[in-house]
Amino acid sequence: MKFTISSVLKAATSAAAILLTLSASQVSALPAPNLAKRSNSDDLAGLNNYSCKLTAAHPRPVVLIHGTTLSINSWTDFVPVMVKRGYCVFGLTYGIYPPLTSFGGLAPIEDSAREVGNFINDVLAKMNVTQVDVVGHSQGGIIARYWMKYLDGAGKVNTHVGVSPINHGTTLDGIATLGKALGIFTTVQPLFDSVAPSLFEMVTNSAFMNKLNEGSDIVPGVTFANIATKLDEIVTPYKNCYQNDAGVTNALLQDFCAVDLTEHIFMPESSVVLQFVLNQLSPSTAVRPNCFSGLVL
Repeated sequence: MKFTISSVLKAATSAAAILLTLSASQVSALPAPNLAKRSNSDDLAGLNNYSCKLTAAHPRPVVLIHGTTLSINSWTDFVPVMVKRGYCVFGLTYGIYPPLTSFGGLAPIEDSAREVGNFINDVLAKMNVTQVDVVGHSQGGIIARYWMKYLDGAGKVNTHVGVSPINHGTTLDGIATLGKALGIFTTVQPLFDSVAPSLFEMVTNSAFMNKLNEGSDIVPGVTFANIATKLDEIVTPYKNCYQNDAGVTNALLQDFCAVDLTEHIFMPESSVVLQFVLNQLSPSTAVRPNCFSGLVL
């Protein structure tokens, strides 16, 4: 089932308001869907297969990191193609923050970075390698960056590909800037922090975003690439998806397919985006993405 961004945000806001009226015992009694169980669909067959054999063509495991309010199920279009092509693909649903346990990516981002980092360390150990490649959507595009820069991830990532990553935060089409100026954030931030602390951390010039990009928005020794969409309604302006340091590959979806109307939340479903990602993971076999990429994947 798919959700529009507006419906998700409205639902999250309503849920936050309701939860603030509940007692602790009422909140703890709310049902908690099993996201791990939901991840074991046929579309994710081959995911987290520790018997997968790394090859000269694909020498590193690839870790997929989903975005805010989403789960590992975001990657049901990527996983089958990548597994078929011989990649060893891994991923998890991270950032579960009670009581909204139906959604991933809501916990404080540093906590999520530590959780994902621990998962990557486990992949490294079980696959007997020293590095992985990372593909991250939205918030997932900054999780490993923080892990590499501030936790124990230094030297453990070879290639990092961001899919509409929120590298420099979002203005929410100016709403964030206006909200700060009018002092509205002072009122609403505690509401969101009680159920989804990651949300305000991703606003442009938040303490978290400033820390993430302090000094440089890359990590030495890592190959970085990002792809954005002009129609991004979450990361605004869309160029906030890009990293500004030299050596980064920053691409725009519409440069490959001018008529592509893919928005932020649906980027992991785009065959053009998938071809771009595959090109970054295996440059020697790169094929320029176009409007018909889905016909050959």
